[in-house]
Order: sequence, then C-alpha cells, then structure tokens
Amino acid sequence: MRAGTKLPLTCQRCLGPVETDLEVDRWFRFVADEAAAEAQDDDCEEDLLALEPRPNLYEVLEDELLMALPLVPVHGICPVQWPMQARDPAVPDEEGSGRPNPFAVLQKLKK
Repeated sequence: MRAGTKLPLTCQRCLGPVETDLEVDRWFRFVADEAAAEAQDDDCEEDLLALEPRPNLYEVLEDELLMALPLVPVHGICPVQWPMQARDPAVPDEEGSGRPNPFAVLQKLKK
C-alpha cells in the first residue's frame, strides 16, 4: 500500500500553519485467519492481515497515515521568530517602556 498527502498542521514553535507531507509505503500479506497470522508473524518481514474477519482497508490506510504523523510538527525555519529565552522580572525592560513590573511587589516581599 502506497499513499501520500499534505496536511496543514500547527507548528509547535510559532503556532502558525505548516504544510506537512505524509508518505506511507507498507507491504501487507493476506492470510486466511488470525491463527495463521499469529503462527507466521515471527517468520516474515511484512505485516500480515487476516482475511477473516474481513479487514476494512480504509481503516487500515487511516491507521497507517495517523502513525506517520510527526509527533511535533515544526517549520524548518519559522517565518516568525519568537524570543527563546526567559527574562528576569527583577531586571527592567531594555526598551525602557516605563511600565511597572507587576511582580516588583513580590520581589520586595522576598527580601
């Protein structure tokens, strides 16, 4: 079975859309029943599918495509760059925005 598609997923770095290619190329061998599949499973390289009960090939294809999804979809290089480091709340903003730090009161209590 060979299948491929493109899916719009959400990039986990910038939270923007990222086109993700999914490719599946699997080989299946059909056997008479579950008992035959279990008996031959250790000796063969391809996956075995039992003909009884009759497999739904659309569900098999759906499962294979779901397993091919990336765990964490990301852009190679995100179009929007976000800061990747934490800022110390005790240090004032470099821009000098002049707005008070909401945690400054807590910093005074800590001392």
